[in-house]
Amino acid sequence: MALKHIFGETPAIKMLDFLIDHKGYDYSKTEIAEHAGIGWTTINRHWRNLEEWNLVIPTRKIGRATLYKLNEENPIVSQLLEFDEVASTYMSERTCEQELRATAAIHEPVPEAVHSVA
Repeated sequence: MALKHIFGETPAIKMLDFLIDHKGYDYSKTEIAEHAGIGWTTINRHWRNLEEWNLVIPTRKIGRATLYKLNEENPIVSQLLEFDEVASTYMSERTCEQELRATAAIHEPVPEAVHSVA
């Protein structure tokens, strides 16, 4: 999910983000569109680029549907996977730090001056 947080929610990023989060599994274009939150027309408009760059590969056919998965042999995909891992770790650490600061602020002792009534 790191790609969407950093690069925005363009259709190609949404598709890649979904496939990265589910690497090793294969899906039809319909399933990818549904899970990535994009329409059928949109996926068809952008899918050609993923295939031309060899970022996705067909794995098998079920009926009329062709299933695809991320091409982990592609050096670009390899770098995207590495980037996603580093970015996800960074985002998790930042979230933890923010939560710790928020928790610490809640549990800070109240200064004595606030308690005394003059």
